[in-house]
Amino acid sequence: MTWSINVHYRKLLDQESGTVFKDWGGKTPVALAFANTYYAGMSNLGFQAVYGLFNAFQDVVCERFFLPEKDLMAEYTRTGTLLLSLESQRPMTDFELAAFSLSYENDYPNVLKILSMSGMAWRSRDRKENDPIVLAGGVTVRLNPEPLADFIDLFLLGDGEILVPDLLRVWREVRSEPLPKKERLLHLARSMTGAYAPAFYKAALDSQGRLINFEPIKKDLPETVTTVRVPKLTKPALTTQVLTPQTEFSSTRLVEVCRGCGRGCRFCLAGFELRPPRALSASDILTALGPPGTEPERVGLVGPAVGDHPELTEIVEALTDQGRGVTVSSLRVDALNPELVRALVKGGLKSAAIAPEAGSERLRGYINKNLTEVQILDGVQLLTEGGIKKIKLYFMIGLPTETNEDIKAIADLVKKIKDRLLRITRHRNLLPELTLTISSFVPKASTPFQVVPMAEIKELKAKFKIIRTALKGVRGLRLHFDVPKWAYLQALLSRGDRRVSFFLEALVRLQGNLDQARKEVTFNTDFFVTRSLEKDALLPWSFINRGFYPDYLMNEMERGRAGKLSPICEPKSCRRCGLCPGET
Repeated sequence: MTWSINVHYRKLLDQESGTVFKDWGGKTPVALAFANTYYAGMSNLGFQAVYGLFNAFQDVVCERFFLPEKDLMAEYTRTGTLLLSLESQRPMTDFELAAFSLSYENDYPNVLKILSMSGMAWRSRDRKENDPIVLAGGVTVRLNPEPLADFIDLFLLGDGEILVPDLLRVWREVRSEPLPKKERLLHLARSMTGAYAPAFYKAALDSQGRLINFEPIKKDLPETVTTVRVPKLTKPALTTQVLTPQTEFSSTRLVEVCRGCGRGCRFCLAGFELRPPRALSASDILTALGPPGTEPERVGLVGPAVGDHPELTEIVEALTDQGRGVTVSSLRVDALNPELVRALVKGGLKSAAIAPEAGSERLRGYINKNLTEVQILDGVQLLTEGGIKKIKLYFMIGLPTETNEDIKAIADLVKKIKDRLLRITRHRNLLPELTLTISSFVPKASTPFQVVPMAEIKELKAKFKIIRTALKGVRGLRLHFDVPKWAYLQALLSRGDRRVSFFLEALVRLQGNLDQARKEVTFNTDFFVTRSLEKDALLPWSFINRGFYPDYLMNEMERGRAGKLSPICEPKSCRRCGLCPGET
């Protein structure tokens, strides 16, 4: 290890509070890797929660690995130093287990980069016997692990509160036994619900490249792997484990207030894969954050549907009465009330994001985004009159059944929002800053739209041009558009099978050149991205049992085609999807 790498890590550690340092004697060493930078990883509550879950066990020492920033990467490259853990500056090969926490498909190339920097082969079959067992978990791999299947020894599909203790329990059974790695891995796969060891499964394709069979090649392995879900959120609430100013939420303690979303927007993984919607009570959340005066004095309420929490106003008012600042990860304009907005502004909230997703009510109905134009306009007005200084609007283009009229409706709705703001702030000169972000629709596994094709890149660019032209004369509006080619990559990694591993290898070798990587592989990547999968007998992720009725997702898509909205998920009484037993 060079002096400059050591100094860099010491500076990061010196700024942290809550870091766990343990003696290695007699403990199971676990390398926890985030396939992006320190800044991104430490801003991720899921990564922080897993760090806490591992280190809660006395016989485990868990240390963090990150992809180095540009300058640090150059030093690693110059000196040929193996990637080191943050806490004790040890290489990944010193650990027994190496666990990747993955939240974003576009981070997959970084998995290969971290393996290379750790002195390990990319593909599982090429790694050494004494290399750690490489694990992966997180929301993206529980949707579809297959693009990474040739690189990962064991996937853990589901909620970490169950999977981490179960993993450690089973690992203790074999870690001291003189068994080859393959036998240890097989024991893990056989003994854990939610464990998927891809090396022990084989896939068969037809002449057109479609999946026709997928089965285990070892006895006692399940034909389908069941996603593990906690029936209710455990106490204490998941909170930031390590505080550091080097994050998106500098000196802010994040707390998970809910998981899942009951709205059921047909494009959204949170509304399906993270079901059932679960929320902690206001008292449990406040207890987890500690008494007034506990550092830090700013709290971030996190969850895919924070705005739907039944006690959100009570939580925010309690925190602001304690003198704490408050920020929230999401709001629903149809769930706003003046009391909540006042409390949020009192807590220092200056900007709010709302996501109509589509401009026309027809298309919002198709995607089950149950928001009317009146609700959107009234919600924006409520936020503005309450003192919010910045409003962010999120829309998608490329949605199924979308027409140019739907695209123009986005611009029309933005103009109506701007007109409403001008009317209500005319005499106060308090027009809030308005930002419009346009993203490309990406079909995701485990959603009703999992089988629909993604729009062509050139088509997405044309749609954005329509919006930009229509809003050209609107002053005081910031307009952002994501890069369609990176949305294309996300779709490929969301819906691909094991063949995508060759594309990932090419992408890393070519330093991220997407077009050239597509040319290097022997298959057409459009096969997974812009082709309808509706008539495919099996999908790459069909072996995962999510608990839904077999035809539920397809039936939900048909409801959209028929122009039917679906009701909000009610776990105590609903049996629509098959995941919850219900009471009737």
